[in-house]
Amino acid sequence: MPFRRGFILLLLALLWSPSAMAEKIAVFPIEDLSQGPNGVDFALTEYLEKDLEARGLEVVSQEAVISFMARNRIRWLGFLNTYNISQVRKELGADLILLGTVSQRSEKPATAFGIVLYLIRTDDARTVWSQARGLSCNDMRHVLGIAEPRSAEDLWPIAVQDILENWPEDMGLDRDQNAVSEIAQVDLGKRYVSPGKKVTCNLRLRSTEEGNRPEVTLRVRGRGHLRMRHKGGDLYQASWTASATEGSYPVSLILHWPSGKHKVAFLGIHHVDSNPPALALGIRGLRLQDAVAFRDRILIIPRLLEREPVSRWDFSVQDDQGRTILQEDREGNLPKCFVWQGRAGDGSRVGDGNYQVVVKVWDQAQNMAVVSERLAVMRNPPDMVLEAETRGQGLVLDIRNEGKVPIAFWHMEIWDDDGNLIKTADGETLPAEVDVELPESAVECVLTAKDILGNQFRREIKDLKLLVSREDVEGIVTEEWSMEF
Repeated sequence: MPFRRGFILLLLALLWSPSAMAEKIAVFPIEDLSQGPNGVDFALTEYLEKDLEARGLEVVSQEAVISFMARNRIRWLGFLNTYNISQVRKELGADLILLGTVSQRSEKPATAFGIVLYLIRTDDARTVWSQARGLSCNDMRHVLGIAEPRSAEDLWPIAVQDILENWPEDMGLDRDQNAVSEIAQVDLGKRYVSPGKKVTCNLRLRSTEEGNRPEVTLRVRGRGHLRMRHKGGDLYQASWTASATEGSYPVSLILHWPSGKHKVAFLGIHHVDSNPPALALGIRGLRLQDAVAFRDRILIIPRLLEREPVSRWDFSVQDDQGRTILQEDREGNLPKCFVWQGRAGDGSRVGDGNYQVVVKVWDQAQNMAVVSERLAVMRNPPDMVLEAETRGQGLVLDIRNEGKVPIAFWHMEIWDDDGNLIKTADGETLPAEVDVELPESAVECVLTAKDILGNQFRREIKDLKLLVSREDVEGIVTEEWSMEF
């Protein structure tokens, strides 16, 4: 058995090509110069590991990398000498090493982030790829506030994704492979599928031993051996139904010639996923009963409770009749946040009332999650009530707010006919009472208020004494209302 196992491993090494090989990579902790000498960003390191793993690479655990650094007394980040690189290949079994440095992370005067990544091939210690990216919040502007980061923490995922879009396809790991029976191309279709979906593998062989066509078979975990059909030329194909059980399912290739010789190679993994993403919405605003109220704009933060790749998303706003007034959808990961400014898709301002924001997310297996939240657009001024009653030689003014939105502050001024200020009062809570001693002549009252959403109220009463018998003097009182947007 040990001999047979070693023989299969040898055949694997001969057969793998870049399109079929699961390359192993060690991501070393990312150096962060903004934290001072030898600063480290573990959150960014973990982000890179997850992304590379999603791309099909086998990632060495961070614990193993840290242990390697301790054993080999590596005290500085962002650099490895030739001996260290060879030891990474020997001790960790890694084909590639990813090193990186955060060169800039600032919040003032302008938020900015800069990073450099470079990739090293371990068998010859050559740098095979390098990319740098710098971003500023001033560069990012978009409808709904999408991709409008406000801090360096918002910027770095964007910068890293921009870099990884240029990840190399061929890193020269196959340059010494034997050409006999070499795999030219492998396509396992979608890496993530839902239970019961059809999975198809297409395979092209570059050449065959001594011109004889081999028997081509797949070995799929849970499915046993599947004979691949020869579709003509160098193309072979096999299909099967994805398992009803969630999990990862390795796929291996077995080539068998009439001479009795055979070879085995690992082709890849397909993942069966039946659960939609766990999605939640964070809304920053004033919650009134079953809705979150706002005046000008509201921040909507989508949050995946469990991290997983997202294939596409859809954001929409519906009015109280269920009609969609704003909609946007894109492929790729969710943005950090949405900012709705109370406008429809044509740019017009929506009226006061209730609305529903709906966010849909599809994972790589096309399982959909949907969450929604009720919003209330409220731009009307506070519903202020001012009443008066006589008490002795003066008046008692009763100030109330009958609106749904709490008051942030209110202010009152009382002036006599000669333009003298005879009384002021203010506060942050209502109801409130204000005592006023009135002179013989008429006095003017000005009441202003602002609610916590920013809506403003202003009312002028030319003669305060008329509030006592308003029914008799209807039309004499002058009121002025104003709204600021």
